[in-house]
Amino acid sequence: MAQSTRLLSPVAVLALALIPVSLSGQAPTSARDEVVWHWFGDCAGRDSLVLEVSLDGKSLYRSAFPICRVRRRQIKPEPQEQLLEFRFVGVPRRFGTRYRATEPEPIQGTVWESGGGRDAILLGISFAADQQVLLNMHHTARVGSESRSERTRGLVITTRPVQRSNRTPPEKPGRPEGSFD
Repeated sequence: MAQSTRLLSPVAVLALALIPVSLSGQAPTSARDEVVWHWFGDCAGRDSLVLEVSLDGKSLYRSAFPICRVRRRQIKPEPQEQLLEFRFVGVPRRFGTRYRATEPEPIQGTVWESGGGRDAILLGISFAADQQVLLNMHHTARVGSESRSERTRGLVITTRPVQRSNRTPPEKPGRPEGSFD
């Protein structure tokens, strides 16, 4: 009986190579105690970021995701890495002259958390077509202001903070706690 071997696609290999590796036990205590921004996981709080990807002013993808501040040591490896994925039709040659395809074809976009800092989350972003990586980049998503990246002319990555409304209305002044209208 023939044995088959399944290889990861070049896109998957590249994405895995760019995913941060947990070095718990190897990082200095001060680094493990550092408070950084993180996405998804246990971040069901009030803060979120909106990610928008556009090409020549036309929106390709838009998504909001929760963010929160945690100590590095509290970030647990997830069973499956959180990825944002989207597809669009485009010309691969636009990403560089080494790509021969001049006709539009499906392009896969993938976004993942590459790292976290005190004021931002570092996002890894890749674009691939027909098992060929077209572009791999990082985008610094600042949590306090809009961030914009344009690595290929016309392809714009934007993130901006969004604060969810406070679900608990503030108490009315002068009203005793527990009173109803």
